[in-house]
Amino acid sequence: MTNDMTLPPKPTLGPIRSFTPNARQRFSLDNGMQVSMFGLGSAPLVYLRLVIQAQPSADARLSWIEKYVAEYMGEGTTDLDADLFAEAFAAIGGQLHISADDTSTNFSATVPSEFMTEALKLVAMAVLRPEFPVTEAERLQSNLLRELDLSKDQPQVNAAEGFRKALYGLNHPFGRLLPSRDNLLQFNAEIAAGYSKMHHVANSAHLYISGQFDESLVKGAVEDTFGNWIQGDSFNNTLPAASSSHQTVLFDRPQAEQSTIYWGLPISHPGETSWIGLEVLNALLGGSFHSRITLNIREDKGYTYSPRSMMTARSKDGIWLQVADVTTDVTALALGEIFKEIMSIRETLVTGDELDAIKQYMVGSFVREMSEPGSRMGHFMFSDRHNLSDSEDSLYIDRVQAITPEDLRTLAEQFIDPARMTLSIVGDAEKITDELEELQILAPIEIGV
Repeated sequence: MTNDMTLPPKPTLGPIRSFTPNARQRFSLDNGMQVSMFGLGSAPLVYLRLVIQAQPSADARLSWIEKYVAEYMGEGTTDLDADLFAEAFAAIGGQLHISADDTSTNFSATVPSEFMTEALKLVAMAVLRPEFPVTEAERLQSNLLRELDLSKDQPQVNAAEGFRKALYGLNHPFGRLLPSRDNLLQFNAEIAAGYSKMHHVANSAHLYISGQFDESLVKGAVEDTFGNWIQGDSFNNTLPAASSSHQTVLFDRPQAEQSTIYWGLPISHPGETSWIGLEVLNALLGGSFHSRITLNIREDKGYTYSPRSMMTARSKDGIWLQVADVTTDVTALALGEIFKEIMSIRETLVTGDELDAIKQYMVGSFVREMSEPGSRMGHFMFSDRHNLSDSEDSLYIDRVQAITPEDLRTLAEQFIDPARMTLSIVGDAEKITDELEELQILAPIEIGV
């Protein structure tokens, strides 16, 4: 008896169907707080997410202050201590999650639909009347110090920080990924309370509501709970964009079995006519499981397990980035193969079948994103952050379908230029330096610190 391991033929792709997502309703309070709501899903649940935009600071002393304040805001309110607050949320079948990064602080919860009003009251309590008990300052500070120590030991974090420094510089808010230990030691309850009072203001906030809920109750409930929230000073959220800097920065990690690669460059940004085409290009090049780079260095060569390319975006700022953890002794070979795939897509037209398959993937991903409450919220948050009109959503599928092989080659020639790409790499310098220096596609190696 023999085992036939022949794979069945690929199924024939059908035509892409039209899809029009339901619209959201928007309103604002007199204090400037924005509200978006849209019904979605069949489960009797309501999804809440309050997003407070941060004002990125170039002051290194404030790096991770948003994380510290977010952790502190889980320590209760002036009405209820942390345990009683958690019990109050549990009583309505939910839990409040608070998180922050360098662009925003997020408060999110999911509760049964009949408890929407109660959940809004508890979210408002956490945001408007937080308690910053002095007794918890040292513990929260220790948590961040431990996270910092762990982060410094992660090659992916080291490579990401080196990449950001190269593209933004140390005087840019996004040029740093990690704070200094000395600066974290200065954080305390007074600083956290002051930051919250100054930056957690109504006109920097947007509340998103989704799921199954009574829309007629929303406006009154939101006005009752957030109407007295004070306004703050407005700020300009636009910062200098990343700059092209053809660099190779190597961070030595002696005896590392893998090299961590961050290789990319600035591109356009959401709202530009090139962005959707670049999304298709990214999916085909390295941003999907069946992308060219993944099939090459993972499936064919076995150099790495989970390579991926991605597009990241901030206000008026976009980056294309290829990431991979490759076995040490094939570091240069892997970079050479990535370069080969980039040059191929710049020089040779993709086939119609390959492009059609990627379009199917892109459209399917879009439909899934717009059909689930949580991911749909994330989509609207992205649109609002980049001042994109909701009308763009109804045009997305047609614009993806309109992309041609010639469009992709033009976009690759214009934006994905290896001569402008920066490489941040963490690995065993003794084993990989000579081979990297032989790659003429890279800039001269600088040793990172």
